[in-house]
Amino acid sequence: MQNHPEFQAPPQIHRAIPPDQGSLAALLQFEGELRRWPTVPELVYHIANETRRIIAYDQMFVLRHARIGEGFQVIAASSLATIDRNAPLIQAVEKTIAALAADATIDQPRAFASNILHQDAALADYPFGAWYWQPLHDANGAAFAGLIVARATPMREGEAIRLDRLGETAGHAWRALAGGVPVRRVRKFGPRERKGLVVLLTGIALFPVQMTALAPVEVVSARPFVVAAPFSGVIKSIDVAPNAAVKAGQPVLTLDDTKVRNELEQAAEKLQVARARVERSTSAAFEPDDETRDITIMRAEYDVAEADYAYARDMLSRSHIVAPRAGVALYSDRRDWEGRAVNVGDPILQIVNPEDIELRIDLPTKEQMELAPGNQVKAWLDAQPLWSIDARLENVSYQSRQTASGVLAFTVTAKPIGAKPRIGSRGTAKVYGRWAPLSYVLLRRPISSLRQYLGL
Repeated sequence: MQNHPEFQAPPQIHRAIPPDQGSLAALLQFEGELRRWPTVPELVYHIANETRRIIAYDQMFVLRHARIGEGFQVIAASSLATIDRNAPLIQAVEKTIAALAADATIDQPRAFASNILHQDAALADYPFGAWYWQPLHDANGAAFAGLIVARATPMREGEAIRLDRLGETAGHAWRALAGGVPVRRVRKFGPRERKGLVVLLTGIALFPVQMTALAPVEVVSARPFVVAAPFSGVIKSIDVAPNAAVKAGQPVLTLDDTKVRNELEQAAEKLQVARARVERSTSAAFEPDDETRDITIMRAEYDVAEADYAYARDMLSRSHIVAPRAGVALYSDRRDWEGRAVNVGDPILQIVNPEDIELRIDLPTKEQMELAPGNQVKAWLDAQPLWSIDARLENVSYQSRQTASGVLAFTVTAKPIGAKPRIGSRGTAKVYGRWAPLSYVLLRRPISSLRQYLGL
């Protein structure tokens, strides 16, 4: 007995068979073996390969009724470990049985030539042209499966009787292992049922649902005051701790004033020189000497020196920055800023109102949809994963930008309703768009991807 490597034969008891009782004893022993297999695939493999102990054949095919539609499918063949559905011979066998079912009843045994019912190139080269169809019947007498015995010579009457007996036993064992339902077919719907199914699917496809999209969200200040560098220099110290409350007028930042202090001293000296020249030229106006010609120029130089002095003094006063309003100071860490050179306008920290917050949502461009102010937004923050925060959409940016993660996204802002989460909290937001048919919502992204791939 040749066993498939995936199957393990059940324990058997072999007894010596007297020569005069060989055929009958072999049949009875084979029937006993059929009843000991634990699964249908093992039973089918055993039938395809071991039936030659009862009947001589060159090849046997085991077919089963298709689960969907009509016809039979080859599920096992002698000397083959697996069945290739695309093999020309397998397809030819299935087409031949389909022709047999159309030509005569498939529920009765029948002997025929392989190329009589169906002409196929694979059968023209097939050496075993004498075929015999042995059906396996269900409880109602209909063929749910069958055996194709392929030989070089036609089947004899005694062999056909033994094969019919074996078919009854194999069909019974198959039904027992399958729980009385040897082929679990997909039910075929009638005309009314098909119409009802079409109506149901159409209703589901047109069922209105609200379009949604998930995107990263961060809690930010709605109107922060950005403290920026008033001039190019080095940050000497930050006088408030991160996330600390500050009062209006409280010092928050000090820049190194060495350069601006020197510039102020130089401007003061230039101003004194210009003042002295103006005073001398004014006194000389009463002298006979014609020194009054340069008075206008000297006064202009004096005005320029005075303006430079005022500017330098103003820059020196700006080296000590105070909070313009009460709030909370937001920045990363003192060690990131103290001793660092900055240019004019570089943002350093923010003064924010912790009660005036909004949600900033980075909506990816692939999730773009029609949004309008007032749309519903739900946010799940990482610090509060068990409940959501309700919000209302306020604004959507016109152009997309690249986020820190390298994703092109539109900036969507929403105002929380009631809740006041901590500024800087992050999570995931669900943005609700307009209502649309379910089919459009499901196919919107595949259609968009297909259009981008095809360049339409």
